[in-house]
Amino acid sequence: MAKFFLNNILALVLLVVPGILVAQSATEGAERIIEVDVPAPSLSGNLLGTQGVQSAAIYLPPSYNNQPGHRFPVMYLLHGIFDDYGVWVENFEVPTILDRMISNGELPEMIVVMPNGGNKYGGGYYRNSPVSGNWADYIASDLVEYVDENWRTLSNPESRAVVGHSMGGYGALNLAMNKPGVFSVVWALSPCCLAPKQDLSLGNDAWRRAADIKEPGDIQNLLEDRDFYPIAILGIVTAFNPDPDAEPIYGDFPFDIIQGEIVLDSEAFDTFVDEFPVRQVRDARGALRDLRGLGMGVGLGDQFLHIPTGTMEFSQRLGAERVPHQLDVYVGDHRQLVADRLEHVVFPWIAERLVFSE
Repeated sequence: MAKFFLNNILALVLLVVPGILVAQSATEGAERIIEVDVPAPSLSGNLLGTQGVQSAAIYLPPSYNNQPGHRFPVMYLLHGIFDDYGVWVENFEVPTILDRMISNGELPEMIVVMPNGGNKYGGGYYRNSPVSGNWADYIASDLVEYVDENWRTLSNPESRAVVGHSMGGYGALNLAMNKPGVFSVVWALSPCCLAPKQDLSLGNDAWRRAADIKEPGDIQNLLEDRDFYPIAILGIVTAFNPDPDAEPIYGDFPFDIIQGEIVLDSEAFDTFVDEFPVRQVRDARGALRDLRGLGMGVGLGDQFLHIPTGTMEFSQRLGAERVPHQLDVYVGDHRQLVADRLEHVVFPWIAERLVFSE
C-alpha cells in the first residue's frame, strides 16, 4: 500500500492569506488546491506520538473566487491505511475528475476536503481511542469546524457528505453510526474492518507476530521490514481495543499465546468483535435511517479478502434493520477502479442527495 505525497503541483503560484498557505493554478480561473494545517485538539494526549496539528488538502470549485456571496456544500474524503491525502490527488486524480465533471455540467460545484488520518501504525481508523487519539472527534468536530470557519460552506448536515476508501471507508461508516448529525450523505469504497473475517481473522499468522512484540525495538523491526499485516493489526488493536497501561502495544489482544499458538479468550474475543460495525447496526439504525443517503461499493477481486465478505454482511445487516442503502458490486480489486467508481457512481449519487442552497 504505497504512500502518496502532495509534494509538487505544477504551474503553481503561492498566495499568502492569513494563516493559510494557498497553492493556486497559474491559469486564471482554474480551480485551487489549498494545503492547510488544521489544529487537532482531539488528538491531544495520544500515546503514539501523533501531532496535534494535522495537514489537509482542500479543493475549491471554479467559481469560488468569482462569487464571493455564494456558499457551497462540502464533501470530505478519508484515505486508507498507509496513505495520505495525496492518494486522492495523485493516484485517484480527484481534482481532475471534479474539474471535468463540473465543466461538463455533470456535477454541481462543491468544496472537497481531504484530511490526513495516518499514524505510526498506518492510521487511527477514524475512531476515538485513548491510545491512538480521538480521530472521530477530530474529523467530526475539529476539522468540520475549521473548514466552516475558514471557507464559505453550507454549514449544515444536509449539505455535508463523507466518502472513504478502505480504512477511510470504515471511517465514513463509523462516523455515520457514532457521530450522527454531522454528515447526511455517506459512501464507503472497499471499506475495511467491518467484520474480523478471512484475512482479518485470528487465522492470519500476523496476529501472532503482532502479539509476540515485547519491546519497542520489536515494533521498529516490523516497520523497517515493511511487514504490513502485523503493523496494521497494531493499528486495529490500539484503535479497537486500546489499553493505555499495556506497554509497548497499548492494546489488548483477545487471546493468549501458549507454546507459540493462539488460544482464544472467548469473553475477550466477544468484547473485541462487538467493536466492529456488523455488530453495531441495530444500535445505530436510528442514525443510519436518518441519513439522506448511505452507499457502499466493493470489488469482488479485492486482495483483502475480509472486505468483500464484510461489506456483504454489513449490507445484509442493514437490510435486516430496514436501513435504506445502495450497494455497488463490481469486478475489480482494492484500488484499480476507485477513480472510475468515483466519477461514474459515487460523485453523481452524492450530488443527487446533497442540498446545494441555503
